[in-house]
Amino acid sequence: MDNILSTVRGKVFTHPVTKEGYGPIRVPPASTNFSTLDGTSFAALAEDSGGNYFTTREDGAVWFWDHETDDLVSLASSVSEFVTHCTDPAPVELNPRQVKSVWINPEFAKSRGMKVPEDGWVKKPSKPK
Repeated sequence: MDNILSTVRGKVFTHPVTKEGYGPIRVPPASTNFSTLDGTSFAALAEDSGGNYFTTREDGAVWFWDHETDDLVSLASSVSEFVTHCTDPAPVELNPRQVKSVWINPEFAKSRGMKVPEDGWVKKPSKPK
């Protein structure tokens, strides 16, 4: 199972019917269990970046649990079907004129020969009014 999940790490599941996206998918570093409000306990198959989990049921179907609403959403009838609907997320497109600052890990910058402030924050100079 871990080998299958490693193929979808960082990808987004797109529901085949609703076209809603879930993810990006992360594999928990350790075995993780969670409980719904009614006390039903599940083992997390994977997680997203917002504190929600992907899980399986006894029949092998994959479900998504939203921690804010406690809703369980049916995603796929099997892990294999789940994997087939996982794709790379759409690239984030930024207009450079709208970016006012960016944080770059100083150690990463150093390893790439870049010069950044010690705190890593590169700020665009403000224009005089």
